[in-house]
Amino acid sequence: MRSQLLWLGPSAMLVASLVLSQPAVAQPTDNLLGATVDDLLAAAHQLSPNLRAATLDTAAMAAKAEGAGKLDDPTISDSYQYYKDPGVFSAHTVMMSQAFPLWGKRSLRREAALADVDATRGQERAAQDELDEKIKVAYAQYFLINQSLKINHEIFELASHLREAATVRFKSARGDQSAIIQAMGEETAAKLEAVRLQGDLGAARANINALVGRAGNAPLADPVKLRATPGAALVVSTLVERAHAGNPNLSASDAAVAAAKTRSKLANKAWYPDLTVSAGPIIQTNNMPVGFAATLGFNIPVPWGREASGQHEAAAQLGASEQRFNAALFEIEGALGESVAKLQAARSAAQLLRHETVPQAKAMFQTVLADYSQGKADLTATIAAQRQIHDVELRLLQNQLDEQVELAAIERLTGGDL
Repeated sequence: MRSQLLWLGPSAMLVASLVLSQPAVAQPTDNLLGATVDDLLAAAHQLSPNLRAATLDTAAMAAKAEGAGKLDDPTISDSYQYYKDPGVFSAHTVMMSQAFPLWGKRSLRREAALADVDATRGQERAAQDELDEKIKVAYAQYFLINQSLKINHEIFELASHLREAATVRFKSARGDQSAIIQAMGEETAAKLEAVRLQGDLGAARANINALVGRAGNAPLADPVKLRATPGAALVVSTLVERAHAGNPNLSASDAAVAAAKTRSKLANKAWYPDLTVSAGPIIQTNNMPVGFAATLGFNIPVPWGREASGQHEAAAQLGASEQRFNAALFEIEGALGESVAKLQAARSAAQLLRHETVPQAKAMFQTVLADYSQGKADLTATIAAQRQIHDVELRLLQNQLDEQVELAAIERLTGGDL
């Protein structure tokens, strides 16, 4: 084999080394953001407007909860009594009234408000997990495009050297001009593919910057490596248990159920009367000493439909909250099963490609290249073998992307990194 490659000269040796070598991993040359996904996630947690908005929503709900158990504002009223009888003096009665909810209604209102805070906090965590998933997938796509560009560059270099080899054979009367034209066509195709990939790379950068919360044209470092996938096989039942404890959407739904239960109790207590206390001075028009008046009042819950409709509303909202929790639980369990199956399939396919298909494609190329060097094969077979290696490497990258996509989905569903 070595003598056959030497027959083609240094260019053929370079062709073989380009094809048979693995793509090199890019190393960061500066401190630009984007070399690793962890840097992007940390930046997004600080810069993302969506996360800041979710944090402010939680703060607003917490502030609302602070006043949920407070008393309503007092009311001041002035009652004037006028008498025509000169023996009876008119008077102003100034009263301050304060309503006092009884039967634990204030504590129930505060309990429901705190449950709302928990639900909003769960939504805030869910927003962060969803953003993390998008960034993880976007980074994996960014890495895939970057590696595809490197493979495309190798293909272009290979086509260039094949064109040089075909030219040498043509000049020595061992080949025809069509082989040169065919090699030039491969060079042009590689150039066109490079233009497309550069466009995809720019779009990927803009997408990542938008997710992080930066300007779309902000510079990004070349991606260094993909996130490591779990070495052991993932068990769906274990992940489901983890999701029960850590999924923020489930936490938010559970808190919504708790809030609805508390409001249902509160609606049932609407039939219980509340107390209103009023007190104030009596000021007579004859400048006599100021008197004092005090009253106690209770509202009368009459069956005119308002309390009953409130009970029906609270019961319906509780049922809806419970159904939404069950729906979220089933959806998470189904999504986990689907993602685990896809992750395992992508992992198995990547292993087959890496350990069987890639070596076979490289061995085929070596054989075809040796035949071409001896004049036993034409350039078409050599280019076909080269394309096969190219396709296999791209399929391997696509499987790595599939693994990253499913891993990000599983981590979002379980509420944390694996």
